[in-house]
Amino acid sequence: MPSPDQRPSPSHPPFPELLLRPDRSPIPVLSDGLLDLPWESPPKSDEFIREAMAWHFSPETGSPFWLERARALDFDPVVDVRTMADLAMFDNVVDDLRAVPLESLVPLGYSASGTSGVRPEVGESGGTTGEPKRVFTFPDVKKQSWTWYWSRLAEHGVGVDRNWLGVVPAGPHMVGILARDTAAHFGAIYFTVDLDPRWAKRCAARGAVDELRSYVEHLVDQIEWILRSQDIGLIAITPPLLEAVCQRDHLVDLINEKVSTITWSGASMDHDTREMLRTDVFPGVDLIGIFGSAMIFCGIPERPGGRSDEPAVFDPPSPFSSFSVVDPETRQPVPYGERGQLLTHHITRNLFLPNNLERDTAVRHPHGLGHSGDSISEVAPVQEFGDVRVIEGVY
Repeated sequence: MPSPDQRPSPSHPPFPELLLRPDRSPIPVLSDGLLDLPWESPPKSDEFIREAMAWHFSPETGSPFWLERARALDFDPVVDVRTMADLAMFDNVVDDLRAVPLESLVPLGYSASGTSGVRPEVGESGGTTGEPKRVFTFPDVKKQSWTWYWSRLAEHGVGVDRNWLGVVPAGPHMVGILARDTAAHFGAIYFTVDLDPRWAKRCAARGAVDELRSYVEHLVDQIEWILRSQDIGLIAITPPLLEAVCQRDHLVDLINEKVSTITWSGASMDHDTREMLRTDVFPGVDLIGIFGSAMIFCGIPERPGGRSDEPAVFDPPSPFSSFSVVDPETRQPVPYGERGQLLTHHITRNLFLPNNLERDTAVRHPHGLGHSGDSISEVAPVQEFGDVRVIEGVY
């Protein structure tokens, strides 16, 4: 294992796995427009929107999915959609991502740019509101999103450390891929557990309390085996499983002895629980909330510098992925400081997913960096979404 001074520096992220084909030949990367700017140096949102419309709705570059949809619209996206506010003209299409052939979502412009030999990396939603939805990424957008995430973690003081333990879903879930790549970026060995959140949700849905409890114990056993034997400096975990870990006093002691950082994501964590964990249970551990969703293709660490008695606030990478907190009936923004339902837009070269009304509510804040759209805090799931009961389970 390399010594700390030989590990890659977080300020100079390596991307060999993102920019090479399996045969190690270079992957062409589009880099000549506003859509290709680093997420930490975003363009003006209205200029960005106009370029995105030209890319996603031109016959030469748009995806078959959106080119077909455009024929049924009563407006011309390239002509009429000029600002972020104009995105309200589009319907929410994310439910179609449960069944649409993934190839139809890929913009034709990728083939024209010489990336036709590159296969998209597929990710799925957690399946909380029904059959999973599928998205994908090519290396250019993955690099943008991952780099932005790593920079936000560095703002919290996360750096080259000891090994990492990921208690997050893998398989088709992008959070597992992000956690693995992030550990590698920070020079850590990555340990993980065998976690299937969909099985836990199924147990909860049919009221199999004992079976769910047994499954959670199985997961916590795996966490304990790794923590006892390995030098773990950071744990990426979901709130329900972190609470389950806290039921074993010796595990709490082990974490306080070994671990310097805990990131939590996937399910919601209420403000009182967060404050108790930060001040009473893990007082010497940095506790960092992460908000993420497959439909926005990014993980968003909480705003750094917040006090333990303040809620975690999440500033999205607007305009690439942006938030509005709205009244679900009118789709109009609620006042700052009030709770509404979360509406998201994801706009990159890969994907155009506007007006997605999420299954979460949140409190609205001005964007902490002055970018377009809202920031959010105190995220919580709705009880029902459409005609589906929302079950978080362990993720």
